[in-house]
Amino acid sequence: MLPCYVMLDLETTGGNTAQDRITEIAAVRVEHGKEVARWSTLVNPGVEIPEFIQSLTGITNAMVREAPSFAEVAPQLMQVLDGAVLVAHNVRFDHGFVQSELGRLGTTLQAKTLCTVRLSRKLYAQHKGHGLDAIAQRHGLVNLARHRAMGDVDVVLAWLAIATHELGLETVQREANALVAGGSVVPEQLETSMTDIPEAPGVYVLWADSAVPLFVGKAANMRMRVLWHFQSATKLAREKRITQAVRRVEWQETAGDIGSALLEAKQIAQLKPTMNRKVSKKAQQQALDALVLPPWPHPGKIGIREHHPINGRSTIHLFDQWCYLGSAQDEGELEELLRSRQTAAFDLHCYQAVGHRLTQAAGSGSKLIAFPSHHD
Repeated sequence: MLPCYVMLDLETTGGNTAQDRITEIAAVRVEHGKEVARWSTLVNPGVEIPEFIQSLTGITNAMVREAPSFAEVAPQLMQVLDGAVLVAHNVRFDHGFVQSELGRLGTTLQAKTLCTVRLSRKLYAQHKGHGLDAIAQRHGLVNLARHRAMGDVDVVLAWLAIATHELGLETVQREANALVAGGSVVPEQLETSMTDIPEAPGVYVLWADSAVPLFVGKAANMRMRVLWHFQSATKLAREKRITQAVRRVEWQETAGDIGSALLEAKQIAQLKPTMNRKVSKKAQQQALDALVLPPWPHPGKIGIREHHPINGRSTIHLFDQWCYLGSAQDEGELEELLRSRQTAAFDLHCYQAVGHRLTQAAGSGSKLIAFPSHHD
């Protein structure tokens, strides 16, 4: 598939890279189509493994009690990965945990990555499911050690062998190389892995090494939008300057484009990024003076509910008299906003971002809600 790659899988105490830890590592190194190294180890996470995770993976607290820590196994992991493309099923998860663990040791991993979930979508676009269980069932693969690291590695390797047989080596190589090459335009100095950036709606901030915010942007797919900046560096002067200066990327997921537009306006006003288009205070005042607001088309406060089916986020954005009152993630926050007596100030940036959506036609992926007057 690739000249040199390592198929990696991790088991962890949970899904949060900031709080959870690795409990098992499995890696198989393949060079020129032949397996040259196979390594796996349990890892003492230094924290308790939740009962649910113990039931899911079969890895208990007793099993890892005498296991080496990540710091002890890190040198061998780095040796296995040296010079190879890191391949994993949902590589963002595995790469993110490795980077977090290495970060605690004061180092980092510089490696290209390939996600076999994305590769499956490319090779078998006619199918909907591309998770490990879905491809195993579709191709008749049996995994007697599901949710154990080496068992999952072997299933993905077996799937690659089947895909190569069914579709041909040339096809698999072409699609794999295209996915890896997608990251080749990424600047070498970038500390953030592109695979860690969600393919989800939200707002991202590109930072320079001196903690200077370069650019704030919003996107329906943040990873692809950030990649666009780097891909455009040879054509657009601003993107070239961003690509040369950027060191890290931060992001915040949202439930949809309204939340993204509101958050982008807020962060641009707060951070004042150097590469965003600047509007002088005089021009802003002129725009405000020239603005003629139509009558508020609702009898009272309204909310726009956004829900994203992939990341599962739901948010209600509250408005009254063209003013943004705030956003709520749950019923408690919403009730607090509705009962608040604080007078909201009109914000031109927020109005320009979402004013056209504050009508009966809220738009796709969102729903307009009118609140009864007793909340006022």
